[in-house]
Amino acid sequence: MDLQRLSNGRYKSVLHQTTVDKERIRISWVVLVRPTKDTVVGPFPELIGQDDPPKFRPMLYKDYIYRKVRYLPFSDLDS
Repeated sequence: MDLQRLSNGRYKSVLHQTTVDKERIRISWVVLVRPTKDTVVGPFPELIGQDDPPKFRPMLYKDYIYRKVRYLPFSDLDS
């Protein structure tokens, strides 16, 4: 789930980029946390108000994932 959707657009999702420094070691790790497939995901209610209407519609997490990966070259979701 991307932070842009959960934050109702307050925080923008960006493409991760880095530069290589041949003088220093770079270590990174991924932390994955995901809801169950039938969890409804959308902007946090605390970030929605009269002056801040929802910019993203709530949807099931499994539908969100389907939309994210169906066009990837290794995806066979539409087969």
